[in-house]
Amino acid sequence: MTSKNSDELWDIYTKDRSATGETHQRGNRMNAGQYHIVVHVCIFNHRNELLIQQRQPSKRCWPNMWDLSVCGSALAGENSSQAAARETAEELGLILDFADKRPYFTINFAEGFDDYYILEQDINLSSLTLQEDEVKNVRWADKGEVLKLQEEGTMVPYWFLDKLFEIRGAYDAHGKNATEILIDHAAPGHLASCLSLLELLSERSAGGMTAENRNLCRNVMQKAILRKNALCALDKNTVVGILLFSPQENRLWCPAVHPGYRRQKIASQMINRALKKLDPERDIIAQAFAVTDKAAENAFFRSLGFVSADRCRPDTGHSEQYVLPKASTGR
Repeated sequence: MTSKNSDELWDIYTKDRSATGETHQRGNRMNAGQYHIVVHVCIFNHRNELLIQQRQPSKRCWPNMWDLSVCGSALAGENSSQAAARETAEELGLILDFADKRPYFTINFAEGFDDYYILEQDINLSSLTLQEDEVKNVRWADKGEVLKLQEEGTMVPYWFLDKLFEIRGAYDAHGKNATEILIDHAAPGHLASCLSLLELLSERSAGGMTAENRNLCRNVMQKAILRKNALCALDKNTVVGILLFSPQENRLWCPAVHPGYRRQKIASQMINRALKKLDPERDIIAQAFAVTDKAAENAFFRSLGFVSADRCRPDTGHSEQYVLPKASTGR
């Protein structure tokens, strides 16, 4: 791994971010009207915790302080995403593909453009190889911990730290989700939104819920949430996908996705995450909710390795059940 030093050359850009064809040597003062590119990479896990690094005490800027996951300047000949990939590999020993990624936002500073990349990656910290002269330590930290470090004066004082945990869902300036939906365990505060989604899907497939079914759904959902046996897909605070699972019964229920959010692989993401909680040495049973397209349902479950089940419990209604056999590969 290379260390950052005064031999680095940076491409020079105009204020409109057009390359001038000239380079600048790190450590020298840039002339007026000259700018270069800096990148920051913010890595979150599925629990919405941010990977932060502690800078070495020998660093000239912000020594010994906690910082975002990765940061550094683009070298001559690199574009922004190439710099992000290289810095991530150098500082953490982590190889990630940034080829199709754009910065989530850019902040101008006196001498350049600071591009911020935000991505989700569940990482085993013990597998990282830290750049010895740059990174002293790494850890996961949730929003409260990061803001506490900032308040204590031990975190580099980015003014937007409190917002970073909110914008990681890739919302544009108008609040529209541009990329991934957050998938996490459903919390008690999500109950009303979960029930609203089930009501919508029920109206589309069966003309609506009876009062009895509505109460049954509420009770089942409430219990699953309290037992941490419910996953949901969130667009901001709105539930757009639901999945219930039972480790005891080795069963998945109700993979349901809002019609406006189909074809984003939300259901398969929820199922793949729930499968990690179930026993691969036993058959796993799955059943959909409020199915309107049986052919699409069959194709979906087959794509995940499930086969149609012959058995059906009395309380399962018209929805067919599917089995992921214990002998399936890849589990």
